Amino acid sequence: MIQSRRESRRFFGSIIPILAALLLPLLLIGYFFYLYIEVKQRFESRRWSIPSRVFSAPVPLYPGQSLSISQMKQLLEERRYKEAIREPLQAGEYKLGRDSLVAYLREFRFPGHALPAQRVDFVFQQNTLVRIKSGQAELAFLELEPLEIARLFGPERKSRLLINIKQVPAYLIDGVLAIEDHRFYEHRGVDWQGTLRALYRDIVARRVIEGGSTITQQLVKNYFLEPERTFKRKLQEASMAVVLEALYDKDAILEMYLNEIYMGQRGSVAIHGMGEAALYYFGRNVEDLTLAECATLAGMIRAPNNYSPLASPEASLDRRNMVLKRMLELGMIPAIEYEKTRGEPRIRATTNIPRDVAPYYVDYARQQLHDLYDEKVLGSEGLTIHTVLHPEMAMAADNALREELLLLDKELSDRKGASPSPGTLQGVLIAVQPKTGDVLALVGGRNYAASSFNRALSAYRQPGSAIMPFVYLTALDQFSPASWLKDEPVSYNVNGTAWSPRNYDDRYHGRVMFRDALEQSLSAATVNLAVTAGLGKIITMLHNLGIQSPLRPVPSVALGDFEATPLELAGAYAALDNDGQKPFLLSVKEVVTEIGEVQERRNVEIVPVTTPGRA
Repeated sequence: MIQSRRESRRFFGSIIPILAALLLPLLLIGYFFYLYIEVKQRFESRRWSIPSRVFSAPVPLYPGQSLSISQMKQLLEERRYKEAIREPLQAGEYKLGRDSLVAYLREFRFPGHALPAQRVDFVFQQNTLVRIKSGQAELAFLELEPLEIARLFGPERKSRLLINIKQVPAYLIDGVLAIEDHRFYEHRGVDWQGTLRALYRDIVARRVIEGGSTITQQLVKNYFLEPERTFKRKLQEASMAVVLEALYDKDAILEMYLNEIYMGQRGSVAIHGMGEAALYYFGRNVEDLTLAECATLAGMIRAPNNYSPLASPEASLDRRNMVLKRMLELGMIPAIEYEKTRGEPRIRATTNIPRDVAPYYVDYARQQLHDLYDEKVLGSEGLTIHTVLHPEMAMAADNALREELLLLDKELSDRKGASPSPGTLQGVLIAVQPKTGDVLALVGGRNYAASSFNRALSAYRQPGSAIMPFVYLTALDQFSPASWLKDEPVSYNVNGTAWSPRNYDDRYHGRVMFRDALEQSLSAATVNLAVTAGLGKIITMLHNLGIQSPLRPVPSVALGDFEATPLELAGAYAALDNDGQKPFLLSVKEVVTEIGEVQERRNVEIVPVTTPGRA
C-alpha cells in the first residue's frame, strides 16, 4: 500500500512538469490570440470621438472691391494668420507694405476642388483692392479660405484633426522619434535595450526618471488600456505592443500615434493629435510647420501643459532646443541648421482659435442638421460642415444690432417712465440672399452669453403691418395698382363682437388708390381690400410664403394679427425680391465625412409662389 502511494507520487511528480511544459505554450498562444483579436478590432475601427467642424463660406476677393488694407489684415487675422517678421513667408503668414499686403495662403480642401497654398500680392488704392497677383499672373478672382466658426463636441470634449502620415513633415517625424523613441524603426514593439537602460538609471537615481516606453507602447497605453501603474498592465502593454508591430507596418503605427497623442488643453477641451496641435498653437496645417515649430510640438509630448508655447513660453523654448540638440546628435539635422534654428527667438504662438463668431447662426445650422443627424453623430463622427455664413457680414450685423439697441435704450430712458431695465430690450437681424436662399448672417439676440434664446427662429411675435404687402400681392388677382379702394372705418362681426380697423392717425380718405394705400400702410383700406379679395386666399398665400402659424379667417389677419417668427417673415420677403419664387432658407450647404465623402449637399430649392410681374 505504502509502495503504491510512493509510485503514484513519483508518477505525478514526473508528469506535472511535462503537462506544465505542454500547457504553458498553449496558454501563451491563447493569450496572444486573444490580444490579436483585441488589437485588430480596435486598431482597424479607430473609433475616436472627433467633433464636427463648422465653417463659414469662403470670402470672394476681386479687383475693384471696396476693401481697405486694414480690412484685409483683419480678414487674415480672423483666420489666424500671423504677421511675418522676415522673408521668406511661410503658409499662414502675411506682411504689410505701404499700399500692399503679401500673404502666403494656406491650402484648404473642399469636395471637388481646393484652394491652393500660394503666395499672393494684394495692392490697394483709396480703400479699394485694385490688383491681385499670384507669381506673375494677375487674378480676376480669388477665394479666401473659410473661417472655422464652431465645433460640435460630444460628451468627451476631445478636439482632434486627423492627418495622414504623408502630410507630416520629416522634421516633425524626426523630432518625435529623436525625443521619444529614436530606435522606433529598429525594435519590434519593445526596445529591450532602452528598457534595461531606463531601469538601470532608475535604480541608480533611486526614483523613476526614465520610462523606457517605445512609441508603440505609448500608443497601446493611451489607446487600448486604462491609465493604471501595475506590473500586470505593463506586461499587457508590452505584449500588445509586440502584437501590434506584428500586424501593422511602422508608418501605420506612427500615423495613429501622431493622431492619438494628448497635446494640451484649451479650456475644457482636450487637444489630441499633431494636426489639431499645429492648428491650435501655430495656426498652420501640419504640412506647413517649420523646423522650430516641429521641435516645439515634439518636445510637448512628455508634458504638454508644462511645455505649452502659450502657457509656458520659456519652458517651451528650452524644451524645443533640447529636441533640436537631440536631432543634431542623431544626425537628423546638420549643424548649420541646428545653430540657425536654435538662435531663433521663442515662437509666437497664436491666440485661441476664434469661437462665437456667430453663435446664434450655429444654433440655426445645428437645428437644420438635427433633421439629418443624431446629436451623438454630430459630436463624434468628425464631420466637416460647410455653411453659407458670411463671417464679416455676421460680425457687422452683431455690432449693428447692439448699437441700435443701445440707441433705443437711450431713447426710451429719455421718455419719463418708459424705459425698460437696461439691456433687456431685444432684437434680431437676418440677412438673406433672395436668389439662392442663403442666410448670410443671423443674429438672434442682444448677447448670446446672457441669453442663448434664438429669437430669429423661435420668438413668435405679431408682424403687424409688415404683413400688408402680401395682402396686396394676393389681391392683384382681382385688382390693379391703379384700382380705387374704400378707406373708411367699417365694422365687422368677429365671433359676435363688432370690430373696426383704424388708421394709425385716425384719418380716413374715403377713396384711395391701391398703390397709395399700400405705400401709406392704411389699415382700413387694407382690411376692406382683404375681405373683398377673400381672407381664405390671403391665408393660402401666407402659408405658401412660409408662414407656418395657424391662421384664422378673420379681418384682422390682414393687419398681422397672428404670430410668426422673424425668419419666416424674412423668407416671405425673399420671395418678393426673387420674382415670386420662394427660396429654401439655407444655412448648411454641405456635410463631408472625415475621409472626404459628401454625405449631404443642399442645392438651391425654389418654389413658385406668384408671377414675376405681381412680385
